Amino acid sequence: MFKAPRLYPVSEDQHTGVHACFYEGVSYKGRATRIFGYYGIPRPVSPNEEVPAVILVHGGAGTAFSSWVKEWMARGYAAIAMDLEGHVPFGDEEHTERMEWPSHSWSGPEKQGVFADYEQPVEDQWMYHAVAAVILAHSLLRSFPGVDKQSIGITGISWGGIITSLVAGLDTRLSFAMPVYGCGYLHEPGSYYGLSFASMPEAEAERVRLLWDPSTFLSESRLPMLWLNGSNDTHFPLTIFNKSFEQHLECHPNNNSRLSLHPGLGHSYKEAWACEEVFAFADSIVKVKAALIEICEEKHEDGWFVVRYDSCLPVLEANLYWCVDDRNWRTARWESIPASLDTTNCKALIRLPQHGSSFFMNLRNEMGWITSTRVMRNERTAEDKIIE
Repeated sequence: MFKAPRLYPVSEDQHTGVHACFYEGVSYKGRATRIFGYYGIPRPVSPNEEVPAVILVHGGAGTAFSSWVKEWMARGYAAIAMDLEGHVPFGDEEHTERMEWPSHSWSGPEKQGVFADYEQPVEDQWMYHAVAAVILAHSLLRSFPGVDKQSIGITGISWGGIITSLVAGLDTRLSFAMPVYGCGYLHEPGSYYGLSFASMPEAEAERVRLLWDPSTFLSESRLPMLWLNGSNDTHFPLTIFNKSFEQHLECHPNNNSRLSLHPGLGHSYKEAWACEEVFAFADSIVKVKAALIEICEEKHEDGWFVVRYDSCLPVLEANLYWCVDDRNWRTARWESIPASLDTTNCKALIRLPQHGSSFFMNLRNEMGWITSTRVMRNERTAEDKIIE
């Protein structure tokens, strides 16, 4: 899959330079498959210029969005977006939340719930084909003149975030990865994904976990990664999102990864695309531009939370987000409390409220970019329990 697949051009938008195409996928039940995609390469400033690039992986009820490709092209990136569900989304991007695009006859398997096709041979399962399509898209992108092969990253939304997290540990050619919403530890109880694992026979659930859960692969990723999510995401609770970030960070602590948690962020393409942290993080890795704030130390002791940071841009704000009861993560109420900000010593601190709960701190720089600490717990003391 590290070799460029055969390309079948379809059309080109003369005004934007976005190309529609099919490219060759892996075989499905003995027959050849093709994957529909859009790609574009910005016009070079000079004849020998090479630009960085990004692979764009859609989520559920999504497709290859040409508008997503155009957004990255406008920021100086080559980009490729592929459809993972056998659709051809010509002229119908208004329906970004509904699968209303026509199908094509070269498609692989259809996505069935959460790994509901686990009884099929591995090479006939949807996730196998989805991951292959992404890796092959990377190989195709690398083959185009004008693309800097050493500066190609990946980002994905929801299911695309799951795939991004997985591919980050598989494709060693990548320069960075940015999962939005999606993460690993899907097998753990308490989410829609966990319920699906629980419905499988125990041995099969373990097999699926080892095959397709990003937690199997994250320790292998040496990429700088941006993990971006909302505080109350409808599908990916902070418990498993934070755990995915921690697994990656603990295996490779000095790789410039960041966590960015946005209270109130909805689960949609529109809201995900509006998060400037994604573009800023990519720029910091492959264009050597200003980076998001780096969390250097998180210290939680004696009722205080102290955060030390480093930033090339002024830090304007620090807020503690505090939740008394997060057992139902979708409706959990996160209260914002301003923290004391010592910009001279690059430190933010706050005395934690008395009641046991979950918390994290957000630091915001002058560009509005958010970096978050890990989600932590303020465990109650024995005296608290006696009083209660």
